[in-house]
Amino acid sequence: MKTVLVFLFFCGFALSANSQVEIPGTNLKMEMVKARKIGMLSVQFGASGYMINSGKDNKRVQVRLKIRSRDGDKTILDPNKLSLVNDAFKARFSISEIYFATFFRGKGFQMLTSNETEKPIFADYDVSVANTFNDYSIEGYKDCPIALNFGTNRKPIVHTIYFRPNTIDKNVLDIFFVVPNELTSGKLYFGDTLISEIEIRE
Repeated sequence: MKTVLVFLFFCGFALSANSQVEIPGTNLKMEMVKARKIGMLSVQFGASGYMINSGKDNKRVQVRLKIRSRDGDKTILDPNKLSLVNDAFKARFSISEIYFATFFRGKGFQMLTSNETEKPIFADYDVSVANTFNDYSIEGYKDCPIALNFGTNRKPIVHTIYFRPNTIDKNVLDIFFVVPNELTSGKLYFGDTLISEIEIRE
């Protein structure tokens, strides 16, 4: 049975292929492959894991990235440094989901929560892992993390979600964002490094 939860904060689109971008200060190279809009606002949890969807006022967008280590050795990827920036909304969005692009979506990055109170069973609380999304704020822009209410409107239990870093060497990843329908473009960043400009394809 699936459980449907409601977003507290909502702060989609598609793009063309891009060249590889080396990330300064890391052993990483990234390349945008494609993106597509996918479809109702809820968070569903089933046997295969969780899924964050968009509703009538929002879009859920899947972006596929090729990520490689420069030297071919395994290296750590911190997915919380990925963000979508929109100039019209003056907003910066965190990822809502991230998976290795394999047939079985169970392989991914452990979801973490900033709140140890009544935390959901699929998320871990680990104070030793910082949410580095917060380290790359842009002056004049609003940070839009994914915050979920696992309680009620009268008695909310709010969890801001992020992800535990994982090792990669040469992988394809699917990342997701939930953003307003009105967005027509955006810029994908890893930390302070621009990976790609994105245009929405309806």
